[in-house]
Parts: sequence; structure tokens; C-alpha cells
Amino acid sequence: MHWRARIGPVGGGAPLGAGVLVDSERVITCAHVVDGRAEVSVVLPGVAAEARARVAWAGEWREVGDHGDLAMLVLDHPLPVPPCVFAPLGSLRPRHGRTAYALRALGFPEGHDQDGTHVTVSTSQDRQLGGEWLELDVDKGHLRRLGEGFSGAGVYDPESEQVVGIVTDADLEGEYGGTQGRMLPLDAIRRHWEGLDDLLTLDWGLAARPRRELRAALEGSEGSELPGATVSLAVRRAFPSPRLRHPPFRSVWHAVRYVAEDLIGDDRLVLLLRELRDRSPADLAARIADWMGKWLPEELEGPERPAAPPVSVGSIMFRAEPMTRGGSLDLTVCAVVDGVPVARAGPVRIRRQQLRTKAEALLAAQVGAVHDFDWMVEFIVPQGLMGEPFEEWQLREPGAARPRPLRTVPVVVRHVDRLKPLTESRLTRRRWETVRARGRTRPAPVECSESYDYQAFYDWLEDEDDLCALAYAANPVDDWLAAALDTGVPIMLWRRRDCGDAGHAHCAPGAFLDRLIEAVAALDPDELPYEVMKLRKEARSPRRGHADHCGHRLTLFWDDPERKPDPPLAMGSKGND
Repeated sequence: MHWRARIGPVGGGAPLGAGVLVDSERVITCAHVVDGRAEVSVVLPGVAAEARARVAWAGEWREVGDHGDLAMLVLDHPLPVPPCVFAPLGSLRPRHGRTAYALRALGFPEGHDQDGTHVTVSTSQDRQLGGEWLELDVDKGHLRRLGEGFSGAGVYDPESEQVVGIVTDADLEGEYGGTQGRMLPLDAIRRHWEGLDDLLTLDWGLAARPRRELRAALEGSEGSELPGATVSLAVRRAFPSPRLRHPPFRSVWHAVRYVAEDLIGDDRLVLLLRELRDRSPADLAARIADWMGKWLPEELEGPERPAAPPVSVGSIMFRAEPMTRGGSLDLTVCAVVDGVPVARAGPVRIRRQQLRTKAEALLAAQVGAVHDFDWMVEFIVPQGLMGEPFEEWQLREPGAARPRPLRTVPVVVRHVDRLKPLTESRLTRRRWETVRARGRTRPAPVECSESYDYQAFYDWLEDEDDLCALAYAANPVDDWLAAALDTGVPIMLWRRRDCGDAGHAHCAPGAFLDRLIEAVAALDPDELPYEVMKLRKEARSPRRGHADHCGHRLTLFWDDPERKPDPPLAMGSKGND
């Protein structure tokens, strides 16, 4: 086992810690061992004399207790020494008759600077701490305990001689100091350093070489990375099941690893790679297509279709919170780009009749923050304001010759109570996940002549929990709107018109609903704000519009529960969510 390394300062001095030779040119250790240093020396005791190495990469660790206490050293010259062998993932899982594993590590505490000394520790996979470390125990009867000089030491199984992680910390206080510590297991190391996967034996149904080439292709060149929201959307599109709750993805490779190791199906990687290819900038899309052409030529499904680079997206969110006295509102506005807040204003106390004037003024002040991106406007209001003709309000951009109506950008309405941790918020999340996984809006029609009261409407929606969108022929009565909000319906569309006192003889609800549902039924819910914007524009066109066009006076209630104005989250459309 010649892979066990001593890390020290360049030019000599007391050891800084230990490390693990993972291939002929690279050594891993703890970030705190090399903190503040650009270069260190590496010695393999009894095998290789001092070699200079540069600190090529370090994790997010900054102080004791931080995650990411990992660093990668690159040697100036390769060493002709066999590197370590990593244990299979899950090798520390408790099994029948074996709830803990006796392991060892070679460290370099004071008095053992040259050759090091061993410590015997025990742990198992169930002894996880903070989602990052495994807790280590040293038997109190052992002469050697954990201490300074063991940081970065490879923890290995003495039976197989395979590495299961590295030591990071030890509790040095008190009489029994050094009898407990922590290690980074392989699962945590690969989370911080994805290159570890190239050195592991993984049961993906994919040989080591194509797997390494795939990771290299996805890592790619600088500037071709995919936003996390785009990666998440690709996974959801490839595996559209409402029962699957995918984790947030840190990278494209993280998504590939998740699909390969946590999902089932012989074609699971192919399904994901096709989605990634079609949502990636041209360079990355070409590299994915090249990899598939080399290793899975029969799965290319025709010529590759490199997508345009992802476009940054923004949103201006107005939140009108009703006050308990005087019927006034607290109005705030927040501008975000790719989920990052770039401007905000308020709250300001206003009367309801001031809402349009104040919102238009705030919009004019905020629009510069999102002007250069694809952007939308979200009005998050109480139920009584959801029927306002927001898309007909004016956008007065600084320097523009004249104002323009808001219908020239996507405009949606939301319910302010949905921002609170109520049952309806949980129900909304469930229905939103269902419609998103389905990939089609498919609204259920509601004619204005229906005679449902609140309870009947509520009972209908509660029974059909996979019903995620409604299309009303006219302004929904308060009872219908309240029931839909209370049952978590995330999407509603309606034509702003009253039926009058003459019954519904002149409403023609069927014709309107047929046209509207035909226009939106097949749409992905994330595309709906943009397509409704197009319908509103088309309805006004002297060439394509007409009096009965379904885009006239059209309100879109579109309530993605992940999108919150404080803190804001990335918008869920055009490859983002």
C-alpha cells in the first residue's frame, strides 16, 4: 500500500497532514491541510522521496465545520507507484452480523514525522453526520488515537486494502480526546469531486472507458455549463412521473449519476442524454451527440439537434398583501434574473384604487433590471383583484417615446395566500407536479351556465386530484374561484366578461371554450405564459384577430409554487424552472 502520502511544506518542516495517491499524478487530502498554500511537498514514505505538487483545486471549506474539506494536488512529475484502489460504494453498509467495520489509517503526528503511525478506527454507513461525514470511534484501549497529522489520511479496510474515505477531524479535548473523529466517505468525496467517479467501479451497465469519456464530454469547456433549472427540466421530461421527487442537481454529471444509480430501465441513460442534448448550447450538444454516435450509435434517433444556448430569464413580481384595517394594501416589487434578486422596492402602503398607478410607476423603475432578458410580470394578489385587466396596464420604459401595454410581455396572476404555508399550498404543489410531469395543460372546461355552489365545485375538484387546469367561459363566480384556490388548482384561464341579466343565451360559451382549449391543451404548463401572450397579441391583430378570438380579455392564473418573490426562485419556462 504505497499510496499513503505525507503532505508537508515545500522545503521541509513539520508535516501538514496526510493524503492519498489516486493516480500517478494526483493526490487528495483535506482542504484545511493545504489552506493558504499554492504548493506543497508530497512524500510516499519508504517509496518516493519529496515531490513538489500544486494545489489544483479545493472544495468550499473555509473553517472548521464547513462541508467540502477536500483538496486535489497535482504532482509536478508522475510517480511510478501503484495508486490506491477504492472500495465499492456501500461497502460500509451495516449487514447481518456486522454492524461496524474495523478500519485503519496512516497519519503523521508529532514524533512520527517520517514513517507515520497507524490508528485503528471503526464506523459504518449509518453513522452519518450532517449529510457529509461518518463518525469514527477509536477504542479507548488502543495506544494510538486520532490527532493532528491524521487529516487527509486514507481510511482503508485492512482485509481488502481498499480505501473507503479520508480522515478530516478529531475531537482532541479532554481525557479521552482523540477517541472520536470524522471522515469523508466516498459518497461525500464524489459529491465534491466528480472526477472520483472515473476511479470507482460503478454498476451502470456502462463500461469504465465510455463512462469516463461521457463525464469528460459533459464537463466540457468553460461557458457551456447548463443551469441547474435546465438540468432539472431535462430529467423531468425524460422521466415524467409525479411520484418521482428528483433532488436539486449541482451539475449535469450529478443528474447522469442520479439517473444511472437511482432510477431503473435499460434505456434510462439514453432518455436523459437525448433531453440534455436537445437543451444544451451547441458545443455541449455536439459533444453529447458525438459520444452517443461513438458508444450508442443506434440510439441517436436521427441527426443531432443542437439547441440554441440557454437564454437568461427574468421576472418582475408584484405582491399585494391586504391589510386588516381600512382595505389598504402593502405593495412590494421584486425583480429577479435566473432566480437571483437584482432589484426590489417597497413595501408601500396604498389604497386599492391606487394599485394600477403605483404598480405602473414601480414597473417603470424596475424594468431596466430585466430589460435585456426574456422576462414576465407576475401579479400576486388577493382573490378580489385576480380579475383586474393587468395585461392592459401600461409599461412606461425610461427613454421610450410612448408607453406600451403589458400584453406585449407574459403576464400572469397568482394568489397571495399561496405564499403562506397552508394546506392549499401543499395541494398546489402536488397538482403542479402532476401537470408538469404530464407535460400538457389540458384544462377542463367550465361553462358559465353551470349551477354549482361552492361545496359542489369543491367536491368535484377534490375528487379529481389529477385535474390541474380549468378554463372558464366567463368571469368565474366567487364560489368557484374560492373552491379552486382551496383545492390547489394551479392553472386557470377565463374570459373577463359578465353574462348580464338575460341568462346565457348570447354567451356562446361552448364555442369560446373550444377555441381556447384547442389553443392551450397540448402546451407544456411552463410554456403557457408565453403562448397566452401570443394569443393576446393575435386577438388584436387587424389581420389575424377578430371579435370572438379567445385571446381577448383573457386572464391567466398560473401559480408555480416554487416561484416566490422573497426569496425569489428561477422561473420555470423555456428550459428553466
